[in-house]
Order: sequence, then structure tokens, then C-alpha cells
Amino acid sequence: MAVTIGALNCRGLSEEVKRRDIFDRCNKKYDITILCDTHCTKERENKWRNEWGYQAYFCSFTGHSRGVAILLNNKFKVIVHKEYKHKEGNYLILDMTIHEYRITLADIYGPNNDNPGFFTEVQEVISNIQNSSIIMAGDWNVVQDYEIDTLNYKTKNNVKAHTKLIEIKNSLDLVDVWRANNPDKKRYTWRGPEHKQSRLDYFLISTDFESLVNKSDIDISYRSDHSPVSLSLKFYNQERGRGTWKFNNSLLHDTYYVAEIKKCISDTVNQYNLSNTGEETELSVKPQLFWELLKCTIRGKTISYTSYLKKKSKGRI
Repeated sequence: MAVTIGALNCRGLSEEVKRRDIFDRCNKKYDITILCDTHCTKERENKWRNEWGYQAYFCSFTGHSRGVAILLNNKFKVIVHKEYKHKEGNYLILDMTIHEYRITLADIYGPNNDNPGFFTEVQEVISNIQNSSIIMAGDWNVVQDYEIDTLNYKTKNNVKAHTKLIEIKNSLDLVDVWRANNPDKKRYTWRGPEHKQSRLDYFLISTDFESLVNKSDIDISYRSDHSPVSLSLKFYNQERGRGTWKFNNSLLHDTYYVAEIKKCISDTVNQYNLSNTGEETELSVKPQLFWELLKCTIRGKTISYTSYLKKKSKGRI
């Protein structure tokens, strides 16, 4: 079954006529709608949810700025396990299951200023959820490539946030699927003063989802200075396992974990070390085999430790 996800900076939905129009349009085009800059408040959420008519999740701020929302229709099987919200309405992250696929879905509305700390927070939340399959989308307010993703810019914007974003892509094994399919194409999702244009809106997905992608596109703008972006995925009705394990790099700041891994490395070296002098290491196996054995041992220790942390956080131990 195909599921189409659309992401749009809607530039505020406080006006009822515009809101109902956007809701109606998104419901017809997308199965999941990711909205940024909603201008919703906590008090309005139930009213807006009733207007949408199906499952809707909000992270609100004020009636004049920020706010994000994820809207689901009733055309596919979905379970939302947990929500994670930004205190100032800039991200909403869902731990959810679509058919048999356990995924992390993140709605991102990046700050206008150069704020790498925001993206660090997003990274930590997603890493701690520990799903291998990740879909992130929204108005990032950061381009990935200054050369082909901007037009008529005099300076590079949000350089520190850009550096952090690239780091997150590498750490979480994410790919910009539209750019992967259009490596040299120049298309923009935002138009501003002085003829400035940039591609601020895009999807980042984990590489294990690439095979499920039917289509990724930049749609025609509607009642906003941003163009919507969309992603169509073909979900197969088959039971999946836990997915590909990924290292949570926040563990590098855990002193107990670091000490345990250092001990693990030392013990593994001693296990395969033929030399008794201590000056040079002579291995009883080929170096490449030793390297694979060491990685396997570290991986096992890490999975065991992260499992312990997860159970501890849920009060199971």
C-alpha cells in the first residue's frame, strides 16, 4: 500500500477560511500532512482536530508564530506510541507504526537564527527513540548545499546549523531522497525579497527506507511563500524485525559506557595477543578478522547496555 506524505510551511492557519481550505486540500492530496508555522495555540487544538476530522497531533506555541502539526487520514493502519514536543513549537516527533513498520516521524520547523543547539536536541530525541527507520520533514530554515540550493544570496545563512545538520545526516544515516534522484537540479521551495530563493523544505529519510520510495517531489505553492514537498512510500504487508541497529552517539558522553568499552577492547586484544612482552601486539588471527571480531563484541556490549538503559527509563528494573 502506498502512503503519501506532504510537508508544508502554511504561514499561519488562524484564519478559518484558509485553515479549512488547506485542510481540505491536504486531505485530498496526502495521507500524512506535516505542517509548519501553524500559529495554533493549546486552546485551539481540539477545535482544529475536529475540523480535520481524523487523528491530529499538535505542538503549539502562540497564535502569531511557530507551531507544528501532523495530520493523519483514515486510509491506512497506524498506531502512535508516543509524542515528543518542543517547548517552543518547533518540532513534533512521533514514535509510530504504519502497517508493520515501526518508524520515527519528525516534523521540523527550524529556527530562523543560526541555532545548532536546536538540531542537537532533535538528534538526541530521535536517537533515544531507537527506531532504525526515520522520516524527517518540514521547513528546516537551513539549506544543505549553498551552491545549488540557493539563488541570489549574498552570504551563507545559518552556517553553524548547516554544519550540525550535515553531522546529523551522517550520524543517523539519512538521505535527502529528492536530491539523490536530482543530483544537479536547481529547484527551490521558498521565495523571498530581492529575488532570493532557496530549498529550505525537504525530506530526510533513513537509507533503509530508500527501497520503499515511489516518488519524491516539490509541489506547486498554495497560499504560502513556500512550496509543499511530498514523498510517496510503498509499504509492503509483511512482518518486519527490529530493523538495522544504529549506534547512538550520545553514549560517547556516558562515562560508564566509555569505560566499559575501553575494557572490552583491552580484554579482546589480550584474548588474541600471542606476545607476552607487552611491547608489541602479535595477534593469533589475521588483522581483518580481529577487526570484525572486535566490532561484533563492541556491538553486543552496546546493545546490551542500551537495552538496560531503556528498561531503566521505563521503570522495569
